[in-house]
Amino acid sequence: MGWLGRYLRLRTQDLGNADTAFWQQSVLRIIMLSGLCLVSVIVFHSSWQAWQLGAYQVIIISSLFYAALVFALFLSKQHTKKSAVALLLIVVMAGLCILLFNDDFEMGKLGIIFIYTLPMISLMFFGFRTALVFMSLNFIPFIYLLQNQAPNNLFGLSITLPATHSYLHGLLFLFFNLCLPLAAARIFSTLKRSAGQLSELNQNLAQSHNYYEELFEHNGSATVLVTASGDIIKSNSLACEVLGLEVGQQANLLSLLNFVQDGQLQGHWLKGKVECKVKSRPDSSLVLKHVMLTRSGHHVVSLQEISALRQLQQQLKQSQKVQDSWLHYDSLTCLPNIAGFTELANYKQEQLAPHEFALVAIIRLRHVKTLNQQYGYEFGSQLLQHFSKVAKAALPSDAVLARVRGVKFALWLKGDLNVVDPKQLAQAIASQLPVELTVGPYTARMSYQFGVSFTERRDNYNAQQLIEQCELALELSDPNQVVGFYDQQQAQQLEQDYQLLNAFRDAIRQKHLELWLQPKVDPQGQIQSFEALSRWFIDGQAIAPDSFVLMAERHGLMTMFSRLVLQQSVGILQSWQQQGLLYPIAINLGGPELLDDSFFAELMSLSADHPWLTRYLQLEITETNIAVQQPLLHKRLKALNQYGFSISIDDFGTGHSSLSQLVDCPADTIKIDRRFVSCIPQDSRTVRILHTTIQLAKALNLQIVAEGVENDIQRRFLQSLGCQLMQGYLFGRPAPALYWENLLSPHLSSVTIPALQHQN
Repeated sequence: MGWLGRYLRLRTQDLGNADTAFWQQSVLRIIMLSGLCLVSVIVFHSSWQAWQLGAYQVIIISSLFYAALVFALFLSKQHTKKSAVALLLIVVMAGLCILLFNDDFEMGKLGIIFIYTLPMISLMFFGFRTALVFMSLNFIPFIYLLQNQAPNNLFGLSITLPATHSYLHGLLFLFFNLCLPLAAARIFSTLKRSAGQLSELNQNLAQSHNYYEELFEHNGSATVLVTASGDIIKSNSLACEVLGLEVGQQANLLSLLNFVQDGQLQGHWLKGKVECKVKSRPDSSLVLKHVMLTRSGHHVVSLQEISALRQLQQQLKQSQKVQDSWLHYDSLTCLPNIAGFTELANYKQEQLAPHEFALVAIIRLRHVKTLNQQYGYEFGSQLLQHFSKVAKAALPSDAVLARVRGVKFALWLKGDLNVVDPKQLAQAIASQLPVELTVGPYTARMSYQFGVSFTERRDNYNAQQLIEQCELALELSDPNQVVGFYDQQQAQQLEQDYQLLNAFRDAIRQKHLELWLQPKVDPQGQIQSFEALSRWFIDGQAIAPDSFVLMAERHGLMTMFSRLVLQQSVGILQSWQQQGLLYPIAINLGGPELLDDSFFAELMSLSADHPWLTRYLQLEITETNIAVQQPLLHKRLKALNQYGFSISIDDFGTGHSSLSQLVDCPADTIKIDRRFVSCIPQDSRTVRILHTTIQLAKALNLQIVAEGVENDIQRRFLQSLGCQLMQGYLFGRPAPALYWENLLSPHLSSVTIPALQHQN
């Protein structure tokens, strides 16, 4: 049934395909295949009856029609139109045969009725015009039928059989009652689904229209849609408020504004920014900005209120700071920006007395992004404006408050060491900021985070350095901590970590990392394989592997790091192959490496250059890595498994989806994490979990490797549970590849760890 559905194009995805050629092919196959199946009984029975009566012409004619129908069905695979033409010819020829070669004229009339189906069939495949032609041509057999005169038998052939009446009526019944209704049902199904899709599309268009209406209304700025002559088509509520219009009021934008320069009146929306005033409010100052030209030739322009900035500019003119006003002040809050803050703070610090100190803080407003999503971006802008006013009023008059960027504000405040402790002053400032702010109909509960630094005049720190210290304190502070103070030791540690990161990146590029090997042995202590472990030395001092592996994960160096490990491992295996040392080596992969196309391509290229690599290079995938959940990684792991690589799940049992990995990951080995092994034998609960895990692995035909085996009690217990391979300090610590190369004798098939020889 599945094959029939695919052939007739009746699957769910097929019914939704409104392509004309596609559904016409489906309809054509339905008509011809159902016709073949339904009339096959009539054809075979009539042929058998004709054979008995010696009417071989009936067998020949029926066989020719059946073969023609089969040919037309085969032709529909690539030539739908030609196949449809063949179907029309078959119908015409069948109708004429019934009319001309039937001895009973009353039965022959059924052939004309059969021809009446031509308009419907042509309508399905060739359109209304072709159907109209056949409608007109059908008047010929209709008029002939009205004359009720039997035609002359030109060829002397007769297809009349005793059961011809049943055959012809059965043929018409099947064609009119089954073939054509099934074809029409196929068309109606596609039409119904297309109508549903159109309805859904209309609904989506309506939603998109509502969305853009909402976006136009609440985009955070006064926006107007105007014609080329300036007539207002639509304006949002902010624009109505700025221009002094009622909602829906008709007006011309040019008649409402006075431009600073008369020359800018014509074609004002073609310029970048134009300053103007509202005629009804002479004290107002606006910036008119062209946003976009719509497809219909209309223009979207925005109006930005800059009255406060103009007032500030007038004040600065009195102090001859006109040129710095736009560069040193924030346009939204009218507070100094970072440049203005730096200048003011540096000036005030020079005036500090010996017993005074300066408190500098970065204040970050939390949850503003959430408030923007909940109430709109205009609410967020108004919230920042309101906060700047309230905070400015709550601070001492000599304090400097500035907006650094986004939701971050900078504060400079003078304090007296003889009166207050700097940390107490910071806590006091934090407690004075508003807990709630009301903007319009909404009330927002405020939450802050501070990054604080202190300085005295003798410290010689400028404002820019203090801001950087505050940013660092903010970054390193606990998210649950309101006030975080700059710690010089933390800053030094961060600098050391940065230098170590650069050194690690250089070590990878220059291949200064060493590859050490740790053996995997059977319960009797015989070496079966090795695990590759990287070691990094700086001036002879070893760097902890966990630290630089974590560094590689955090800073995107895992692919570079793993590529070096892969190249070093292949080099060792190649050398061992030449010496006859046939021991596999396993490398650890975190997952992101295999998602990297270049790394995966290099791995496949190496396996192509060295056919033995799939047998002697094992891949250990860290089970706890989030990349294991990626579908692309599963696909590539399956490809590597099919190519011949052995895949192991490392640190099994420490993640959140161990059992699912056994289903999804094509692994043949699991490595039990050292945390479970270290609990042997004192922790009975962990021992039971370990026992269950090993039994599960056996049931799935997976090889088991236990990590972290450090004493003989653990070894004996794991051996009793059936663990095939073990790894740990009991058998051998990681050592350079040359050490194991000297230890392993090429003429021996295996080597027993010396430490276990007396125990076995």
